[in-house]
Amino acid sequence: MDYNLSDFEKALRKSGIQQNDSIFLTTSLGMLGQPRLSKKITYQRIAISLLKSVKKIIGKNGNIFVPTYSYSFGDKKKNVFFLKQTKSKIGSFPNFFLKQKGCVRSIDPMVSIAGIGKKCKKILTVNSYTSYGKNCTFEKFLKINNLKCCNVGLGINWMPFIHHLDWINKAPFRYDKFFSGTIIIGKQKKKIKWHYPVRYLRKEAYPNGYKIGRLALKKGLFKYSKIGRSQIYVINYKRFFNFAKKLTAKNKWLTAKGPKFK
Repeated sequence: MDYNLSDFEKALRKSGIQQNDSIFLTTSLGMLGQPRLSKKITYQRIAISLLKSVKKIIGKNGNIFVPTYSYSFGDKKKNVFFLKQTKSKIGSFPNFFLKQKGCVRSIDPMVSIAGIGKKCKKILTVNSYTSYGKNCTFEKFLKINNLKCCNVGLGINWMPFIHHLDWINKAPFRYDKFFSGTIIIGKQKKKIKWHYPVRYLRKEAYPNGYKIGRLALKKGLFKYSKIGRSQIYVINYKRFFNFAKKLTAKNKWLTAKGPKFK
């Protein structure tokens, strides 16, 4: 089923996005199918339409956060992170978002997050050299009561705090690792060591957010709306985190493919 670009606003509102909301926006726009009107329509035009719709709904007091993960220090040949120039490795929309006026980005060489809005600079200021753990961005997100995860075309399996939760639970399928590299901001260069928990290289340790996402959907925590060939799923970040934390306290393997290994 095709869709119109004007359908974004209606679908977002139906999914629970409201004025003054803060949004953690993740996308796979290709999963929506081809918009009507033209076969020549560009990805840029689709991305602009989505972003405009979000901004229109949340207003001037709203905030938009987008993951711009680059895993730069994991690249043994380069291990350099340019705050402004380094591209995200998780799709086209994050790189489109990084070019927008007023966009700020967290100084995280592995899983940086970009944002537009009044609260973004404060939330995205990095206070410790770690992607997951005490004072990390995913922990600071819990202080924003109206922050909502908004998944466009990704289904229910995207859980932004999944590895922070693994760190809290001391998940048996991940371990702490330190990466060395250089962060470059303008003319300033700084060599640092960065903490980033990694998984064991076994298929059982592969991340899996679907199991908890399915339970949250069954519990009625998601609001959703169909658009094109896919859906927009929305859930309160803090409520989702607390729900997942309670579940993984009993079973740490809920965030991995499994089964358990010793």
